[in-house]
Amino acid sequence: MAEEQEDFSKLPLPDRFVHKNWKVRKEGYEAATKEFKTAQPSDPLVKDFVADSNIWKGAVADSNVAAQAEGLNALNAFLEIAGKPGCTRCAILCYYPSISGTWLILSS
Repeated sequence: MAEEQEDFSKLPLPDRFVHKNWKVRKEGYEAATKEFKTAQPSDPLVKDFVADSNIWKGAVADSNVAAQAEGLNALNAFLEIAGKPGCTRCAILCYYPSISGTWLILSS
């Protein structure tokens, strides 16, 4: 008999971003991308991610390549909607080589 898998979709996005299971993180990044594409800069979700910009470090440097790709998609969607406040909070802290070989700018 197959085990029932726990439903992690009810966890808040920040909790999914830092979950120990890469599949949960990947799903969280995908959900965030969808949310950011329909969000407004004044939405609480956007403001939460602007306030805690450190959460993006784990997304762009995820140890799983599939999850990392979705994390980068989520970051891109976030930066498109977050405007100047989001981009300013994501000020350059350091450079990090991604798995694809390109250099990523991580934020503080």
